[in-house]
Amino acid sequence: MPKILKTESIFESKLFKINKSFIQFNSQVLEYEIICGAGNGAVMILPFINDEIILIKEYAASVDNYMITFPKGKIDKNESILDAANRELQEEVGLKAENLKLIKEVHLAPGYINHTTHIVIAKDLHKSKLKGDEPDDLEVVRIKYKDIVKYLEKEEVVDSRVFSALFIYERYEKT
Repeated sequence: MPKILKTESIFESKLFKINKSFIQFNSQVLEYEIICGAGNGAVMILPFINDEIILIKEYAASVDNYMITFPKGKIDKNESILDAANRELQEEVGLKAENLKLIKEVHLAPGYINHTTHIVIAKDLHKSKLKGDEPDDLEVVRIKYKDIVKYLEKEEVVDSRVFSALFIYERYEKT
């Protein structure tokens, strides 16, 4: 196993920082730059109501377009993964889950980004709205689960974590 010898911060903004790590592989030491997100990671929620799954359409600044994604957001300090999932669900789609299950964590570009997203299944939903931090209203999209692939094929911009989350659900969790 490689060994991290030293890590130093080389840049910091309000959203992320960049660290330089010196990592030893056998007799060779290599430098890696790693983008580190601020905070405790994120949650992405797959909300189910009967035979439907809920997505949102949200503006994504990095592609200057609206993207299809699941309700998601950062985990606040001293907040559990499941509490964050229920809060984000209420903020983004106005629903609260009585049944939440953490199924997996996924990593975005783990070769140089240390961001972790926790995938959570939400069931037994009822109305409950919290004020969120989005600058505009999110469009809520309800799709029959059996039609999700056809729907996503037609969309121009889809958060890649949606595909990961659906694969994980289909492969390991669907009953």
